[in-house]
Amino acid sequence: MRFKPPLTRSDLVAIQERNPESADVRTLLCEVKRFRALALYVDQLQRILGTLPGPQGDVLQAIRAQLEDEPCVKEFPRLPPRV
Repeated sequence: MRFKPPLTRSDLVAIQERNPESADVRTLLCEVKRFRALALYVDQLQRILGTLPGPQGDVLQAIRAQLEDEPCVKEFPRLPPRV
């Protein structure tokens, strides 16, 4: 099953602005926010882990491939690498 393209922060803000009185939309957007935060935690973890051997490395690579296209990961500010 294919998913629709992920929504950016701007897309989510536009949805909220079109539905300012909807408690259901607010509830769904809170859930989206929670999942976006989880994706950022996973991104941080996979960066800390570096490369792993064997099946664990394969799983980590699959996670990295999925996270590359997530708007919340792309939009999150990054500190420059230490020199």
